[in-house]
Amino acid sequence: MQKYKAYEKLDFIHSADARVIRILSEYLEPAARFKKYNILDTIVFFGSARLRSKKNALKEYNKIKTSDPKTTPDFVQKLRTAQQHVDMSKYYEDAVELSQKITTWSMNLGLDSNRFIISTGGGPGIMEAANKGAKLAGGYS
Repeated sequence: MQKYKAYEKLDFIHSADARVIRILSEYLEPAARFKKYNILDTIVFFGSARLRSKKNALKEYNKIKTSDPKTTPDFVQKLRTAQQHVDMSKYYEDAVELSQKITTWSMNLGLDSNRFIISTGGGPGIMEAANKGAKLAGGYS
């Protein structure tokens, strides 16, 4: 019988029996990364992944608005939805601004520059906006 380490068997690691190991790794791996980069605290942004930037929302709205209603199925509903995306884009822009302000503040504390780092789920929408704000401030996320 060949000797092996159980953690080297991907079929086991990805099985239901090893779920607890995968959950534990989702805690330990980021903690190790935080330690490596001397990240003391994070500020977490959660929110809708469906929000768009104002630029993208207006682009979508104008594309629909200038299309031919006769050839666009559900024209009125699509235009209404696009208008809602424009209205909601305020929250995307607010998240960019807030993240940028927090990052700038954190970098000017005179302490370790990794004191407060923006943390997100990495997706689109609010999470993208928060990452963008941190980058605009010259910080990390």
